Amino acid sequence: MSRRAEVQVGIAMLAAAAILIVSVVWLKEMSVAGASRVWKVSFPEVGGLSRSDEVQVNGIRKGQVDSMTLEGDSVLVELKLAGDVTITRDSRVVIRNVGLMGEKVIFVDLKRSGAPYTTADVIRGEYEQGLGEVMGQLGQTVSAVSDLSAQLSEVASTLQKDGQLDTALRNFRTTSEELRMAVEENRALFGETVRNFAATSRTAKSLTVDRETQLKKGIDDFASAAEKLDRLSGRLDSLRAVMQSLSSRVDRGEGTLGKLVTDEKLYDDLNTSVASLRALIEDVKRNPKKYFKFSVF
Repeated sequence: MSRRAEVQVGIAMLAAAAILIVSVVWLKEMSVAGASRVWKVSFPEVGGLSRSDEVQVNGIRKGQVDSMTLEGDSVLVELKLAGDVTITRDSRVVIRNVGLMGEKVIFVDLKRSGAPYTTADVIRGEYEQGLGEVMGQLGQTVSAVSDLSAQLSEVASTLQKDGQLDTALRNFRTTSEELRMAVEENRALFGETVRNFAATSRTAKSLTVDRETQLKKGIDDFASAAEKLDRLSGRLDSLRAVMQSLSSRVDRGEGTLGKLVTDEKLYDDLNTSVASLRALIEDVKRNPKKYFKFSVF
Protein backbone atom coordinates (compact mmCIF):
# COMPACT_ATOMS: atom_id res chain seq x y z
CA MET A 1 0.00 0.00 0.00
CA SER A 2 1.30 3.41 -0.93
CA ARG A 3 1.96 6.09 1.61
CA ARG A 4 -0.92 8.16 0.22
CA ALA A 5 -3.37 5.34 0.82
CA GLU A 6 -2.10 4.90 4.36
CA VAL A 7 -2.66 8.58 5.10
CA GLN A 8 -6.17 8.43 3.69
CA VAL A 9 -7.01 5.37 5.80
CA GLY A 10 -5.67 7.10 8.93
CA ILE A 11 -7.69 10.23 8.26
CA ALA A 12 -10.82 8.16 7.70
CA MET A 13 -10.31 6.30 10.99
CA LEU A 14 -9.78 9.56 12.91
CA ALA A 15 -12.91 11.02 11.34
CA ALA A 16 -14.91 7.90 12.23
CA ALA A 17 -13.65 8.07 15.83
CA ALA A 18 -14.55 11.77 16.05
CA ILE A 19 -18.01 11.08 14.67
CA LEU A 20 -18.45 8.26 17.18
CA ILE A 21 -17.43 10.45 20.13
CA VAL A 22 -19.66 13.32 19.03
CA SER A 23 -22.57 10.93 18.52
CA VAL A 24 -22.12 9.42 22.01
CA VAL A 25 -21.96 12.86 23.62
CA TRP A 26 -24.95 14.05 21.61
CA LEU A 27 -26.99 10.98 22.51
CA LYS A 28 -26.06 11.41 26.15
CA GLU A 29 -27.12 15.05 26.09
CA MET A 30 -30.34 14.14 24.29
CA SER A 31 -31.17 11.38 26.77
CA VAL A 32 -30.75 13.75 29.69
CA ALA A 33 -32.35 16.78 28.07
CA GLY A 34 -35.45 14.90 26.94
CA ALA A 35 -37.55 15.98 29.94
CA SER A 36 -35.14 17.19 32.61
CA ARG A 37 -35.01 19.53 35.59
CA VAL A 38 -32.02 21.31 37.11
CA TRP A 39 -31.39 20.92 40.86
CA LYS A 40 -28.95 23.03 42.90
CA VAL A 41 -26.73 21.26 45.43
CA SER A 42 -24.11 22.86 47.68
CA PHE A 43 -21.02 20.75 48.51
CA PRO A 44 -18.16 21.61 50.90
CA GLU A 45 -15.78 20.35 48.18
CA VAL A 46 -16.01 18.37 44.95
CA GLY A 47 -12.64 16.57 44.84
CA GLY A 48 -12.05 16.87 41.09
CA LEU A 49 -15.65 16.48 39.94
CA SER A 50 -16.06 17.49 36.29
CA ARG A 51 -18.85 18.82 34.17
CA SER A 52 -20.86 16.04 32.46
CA ASP A 53 -20.00 13.52 35.20
CA GLU A 54 -22.95 11.22 35.72
CA VAL A 55 -25.55 11.40 38.46
CA GLN A 56 -26.99 8.14 39.76
CA VAL A 57 -30.31 7.90 41.56
CA ASN A 58 -30.37 4.75 43.71
CA GLY A 59 -27.76 3.24 41.39
CA ILE A 60 -29.46 4.17 38.07
CA ARG A 61 -28.05 6.85 35.78
CA LYS A 62 -30.58 9.68 35.74
CA GLY A 63 -28.59 12.76 34.78
CA GLN A 64 -25.29 14.57 34.74
CA VAL A 65 -23.43 17.53 36.22
CA ASP A 66 -24.50 20.65 34.35
CA SER A 67 -22.28 23.32 35.94
CA MET A 68 -20.17 24.13 39.00
CA THR A 69 -19.69 27.51 40.66
CA LEU A 70 -17.52 28.48 43.63
CA GLU A 71 -19.62 30.37 46.21
CA GLY A 72 -17.76 31.38 49.37
CA ASP A 73 -16.28 28.30 51.02
CA SER A 74 -18.57 25.85 49.18
CA VAL A 75 -19.22 24.74 45.61
CA LEU A 76 -22.67 25.13 44.04
CA VAL A 77 -23.29 22.26 41.61
CA GLU A 78 -26.24 22.20 39.22
CA LEU A 79 -27.53 18.74 38.41
CA LYS A 80 -29.60 18.06 35.32
CA LEU A 81 -31.84 15.11 36.22
CA ALA A 82 -34.65 13.32 34.46
CA GLY A 83 -38.07 14.85 34.94
CA ASP A 84 -39.43 11.86 36.87
CA VAL A 85 -36.95 12.42 39.72
CA THR A 86 -38.08 14.55 42.68
CA ILE A 87 -35.59 14.98 45.53
CA THR A 88 -37.13 15.06 49.01
CA ARG A 89 -35.74 16.38 52.28
CA ASP A 90 -35.10 12.83 53.54
CA SER A 91 -32.89 12.10 50.53
CA ARG A 92 -29.08 12.36 50.51
CA VAL A 93 -26.89 13.73 47.73
CA VAL A 94 -23.29 12.48 47.95
CA ILE A 95 -20.14 12.74 45.84
CA ARG A 96 -18.51 9.29 45.69
CA ASN A 97 -15.46 7.64 44.15
CA VAL A 98 -16.34 4.79 41.79
CA GLY A 99 -12.92 3.69 40.54
CA LEU A 100 -9.30 3.20 41.48
CA MET A 101 -8.34 6.20 39.36
CA GLY A 102 -10.51 8.56 41.39
CA GLU A 103 -13.51 8.80 39.07
CA LYS A 104 -16.32 10.77 40.68
CA VAL A 105 -20.06 10.27 40.53
CA ILE A 106 -22.89 12.03 42.31
CA PHE A 107 -25.11 9.52 44.06
CA VAL A 108 -28.65 10.44 45.08
CA ASP A 109 -30.08 8.23 47.83
CA LEU A 110 -33.69 8.97 46.94
CA LYS A 111 -36.38 8.68 49.60
CA ARG A 112 -40.12 9.06 49.03
CA SER A 113 -40.66 10.29 52.59
CA GLY A 114 -40.18 13.94 53.52
CA ALA A 115 -41.30 17.17 51.90
CA PRO A 116 -40.11 17.60 48.30
CA TYR A 117 -37.54 20.21 47.34
CA THR A 118 -38.22 22.66 44.55
CA THR A 119 -35.76 23.52 41.82
CA ALA A 120 -35.28 26.92 43.47
CA ASP A 121 -34.02 25.36 46.73
CA VAL A 122 -30.35 24.76 47.47
CA ILE A 123 -29.85 21.19 48.68
CA ARG A 124 -27.08 20.44 51.17
CA GLY A 125 -24.76 17.79 49.73
CA GLU A 126 -22.05 15.59 51.24
CA TYR A 127 -18.57 14.62 50.11
CA GLU A 128 -17.21 11.15 50.80
CA GLN A 129 -13.47 10.75 50.79
CA GLY A 130 -12.11 8.33 48.27
CA LEU A 131 -9.27 5.85 48.41
CA GLY A 132 -6.75 8.51 47.46
CA GLU A 133 -7.70 10.84 50.30
CA VAL A 134 -7.76 7.97 52.78
CA MET A 135 -4.34 6.78 51.65
CA GLY A 136 -3.04 10.32 51.94
CA GLN A 137 -4.24 10.58 55.51
CA LEU A 138 -2.87 7.10 56.21
CA GLY A 139 0.50 8.26 54.94
CA GLN A 140 0.45 11.20 57.34
CA THR A 141 -0.49 8.84 60.20
CA VAL A 142 2.35 6.45 59.31
CA SER A 143 4.74 9.39 59.23
CA ALA A 144 3.56 10.56 62.66
CA VAL A 145 3.91 7.02 64.08
CA SER A 146 7.39 6.81 62.60
CA ASP A 147 8.40 10.10 64.20
CA LEU A 148 6.99 8.95 67.56
CA SER A 149 8.88 5.67 67.29
CA ALA A 150 12.11 7.53 66.57
CA GLN A 151 11.55 9.80 69.57
CA LEU A 152 10.84 6.83 71.85
CA SER A 153 13.95 5.08 70.59
CA GLU A 154 16.00 8.19 71.28
CA VAL A 155 14.59 8.48 74.81
CA ALA A 156 15.30 4.79 75.49
CA SER A 157 18.86 5.16 74.19
CA THR A 158 19.44 8.21 76.40
CA LEU A 159 18.11 6.44 79.50
CA GLN A 160 20.14 3.33 78.72
CA LYS A 161 23.27 5.38 78.24
CA ASP A 162 22.87 7.24 81.55
CA GLY A 163 21.90 4.08 83.44
CA GLN A 164 18.57 5.56 84.50
CA LEU A 165 16.56 2.85 82.81
CA ASP A 166 18.38 0.04 84.65
CA THR A 167 18.02 1.95 87.93
CA ALA A 168 14.31 2.45 87.37
CA LEU A 169 13.84 -1.25 86.59
CA ARG A 170 15.78 -2.29 89.70
CA ASN A 171 13.76 0.10 91.85
CA PHE A 172 10.53 -1.22 90.40
CA ARG A 173 11.64 -4.81 91.07
CA THR A 174 12.61 -3.93 94.65
CA THR A 175 9.33 -2.13 95.28
CA SER A 176 7.35 -5.06 93.88
CA GLU A 177 9.24 -7.50 96.12
CA GLU A 178 8.69 -5.34 99.20
CA LEU A 179 5.01 -5.05 98.42
CA ARG A 180 4.75 -8.85 98.06
CA MET A 181 6.53 -9.38 101.39
CA ALA A 182 4.25 -6.83 103.12
CA VAL A 183 1.20 -8.67 101.81
CA GLU A 184 2.60 -12.01 102.98
CA GLU A 185 3.43 -10.67 106.46
CA ASN A 186 0.06 -8.98 106.97
CA ARG A 187 -2.11 -11.66 105.39
CA ALA A 188 -3.11 -13.10 108.78
CA LEU A 189 -3.87 -9.62 110.16
CA PHE A 190 -5.89 -8.79 107.08
CA GLY A 191 -7.87 -12.02 107.45
CA GLU A 192 -8.54 -11.30 111.12
CA THR A 193 -9.70 -7.79 110.24
CA VAL A 194 -12.13 -9.17 107.67
CA ARG A 195 -13.46 -11.72 110.19
CA ASN A 196 -13.91 -9.01 112.83
CA PHE A 197 -15.77 -6.87 110.36
CA ALA A 198 -18.03 -9.80 109.48
CA ALA A 199 -18.68 -10.50 113.17
CA THR A 200 -19.48 -6.84 113.80
CA SER A 201 -21.86 -6.87 110.86
CA ARG A 202 -23.62 -9.96 112.17
CA THR A 203 -23.91 -8.42 115.65
CA ALA A 204 -25.39 -5.22 114.26
CA LYS A 205 -27.84 -7.23 112.19
CA SER A 206 -28.83 -9.33 115.22
CA LEU A 207 -29.37 -6.24 117.36
CA THR A 208 -31.48 -4.68 114.65
CA VAL A 209 -33.63 -7.78 114.19
CA ASP A 210 -34.05 -8.51 117.94
CA ARG A 211 -34.81 -4.91 118.83
CA GLU A 212 -37.03 -4.22 115.86
CA THR A 213 -40.21 -4.01 117.98
CA GLN A 214 -38.57 -1.74 120.55
CA LEU A 215 -37.06 0.44 117.85
CA LYS A 216 -40.43 0.75 116.18
CA LYS A 217 -42.09 1.63 119.54
CA GLY A 218 -39.36 4.19 120.25
CA ILE A 219 -39.88 5.80 116.86
CA ASP A 220 -43.67 5.87 117.44
CA ASP A 221 -43.16 7.40 120.92
CA PHE A 222 -40.84 9.98 119.47
CA ALA A 223 -43.39 10.85 116.80
CA SER A 224 -46.12 11.13 119.45
CA ALA A 225 -43.92 13.34 121.64
CA ALA A 226 -43.14 15.53 118.66
CA GLU A 227 -46.86 15.87 117.93
CA LYS A 228 -47.63 16.76 121.57
CA LEU A 229 -44.76 19.22 121.61
CA ASP A 230 -46.19 20.81 118.49
CA ARG A 231 -49.62 21.17 120.17
CA LEU A 232 -47.97 22.60 123.32
CA SER A 233 -46.11 25.08 121.18
CA GLY A 234 -49.44 26.17 119.66
CA ARG A 235 -50.98 26.61 123.08
CA LEU A 236 -47.99 28.61 124.31
CA ASP A 237 -48.35 30.84 121.27
CA SER A 238 -52.03 31.37 122.17
CA LEU A 239 -51.11 32.13 125.81
CA ARG A 240 -48.46 34.57 124.66
CA ALA A 241 -51.04 36.33 122.50
CA VAL A 242 -53.48 36.55 125.45
CA MET A 243 -50.79 37.90 127.79
CA GLN A 244 -49.73 40.41 125.16
CA SER A 245 -53.37 41.53 124.74
CA LEU A 246 -53.80 41.80 128.56
CA SER A 247 -50.58 43.79 128.86
CA SER A 248 -51.75 46.11 126.11
CA ARG A 249 -55.08 46.68 127.88
CA VAL A 250 -53.34 47.39 131.19
CA ASP A 251 -51.03 49.85 129.44
CA ARG A 252 -54.08 51.60 127.95
CA GLY A 253 -55.80 51.72 131.37
CA GLU A 254 -58.64 49.39 130.42
CA GLY A 255 -60.34 47.23 133.08
CA THR A 256 -59.94 47.25 136.87
CA LEU A 257 -56.28 46.37 136.85
CA GLY A 258 -55.59 48.95 134.17
CA LYS A 259 -57.38 51.67 136.14
CA LEU A 260 -55.55 50.70 139.34
CA VAL A 261 -52.25 50.95 137.49
CA THR A 262 -52.95 54.21 135.67
CA ASP A 263 -55.28 56.19 138.05
CA GLU A 264 -53.02 57.98 140.60
CA LYS A 265 -55.96 59.49 142.58
CA LEU A 266 -57.45 56.06 143.14
CA TYR A 267 -54.08 54.92 144.34
CA ASP A 268 -53.85 57.85 146.83
CA ASP A 269 -57.42 57.24 148.09
CA LEU A 270 -56.61 53.60 148.58
CA ASN A 271 -53.54 54.50 150.62
CA THR A 272 -55.58 56.94 152.74
CA SER A 273 -58.27 54.33 153.38
CA VAL A 274 -55.66 51.78 154.40
CA ALA A 275 -54.05 54.31 156.77
CA SER A 276 -57.45 55.16 158.33
CA LEU A 277 -58.27 51.50 158.75
CA ARG A 278 -54.94 50.89 160.38
CA ALA A 279 -55.53 53.83 162.83
CA LEU A 280 -59.04 52.51 163.64
CA ILE A 281 -57.68 49.06 164.44
CA GLU A 282 -55.00 50.53 166.68
CA ASP A 283 -57.60 52.66 168.51
CA VAL A 284 -59.85 49.61 168.99
CA LYS A 285 -56.97 47.72 170.47
CA ARG A 286 -56.22 50.57 172.94
CA ASN A 287 -59.80 51.47 173.86
CA PRO A 288 -62.03 48.42 173.36
CA LYS A 289 -64.63 49.72 175.84
CA LYS A 290 -65.16 52.71 173.63
CA TYR A 291 -66.48 50.48 170.93
CA PHE A 292 -67.79 47.43 172.79
CA LYS A 293 -70.11 47.43 175.80
CA PHE A 294 -70.22 44.30 178.02
CA SER A 295 -72.99 43.61 180.59
CA VAL A 296 -73.24 40.49 182.71
CA PHE A 297 -76.80 41.17 184.05
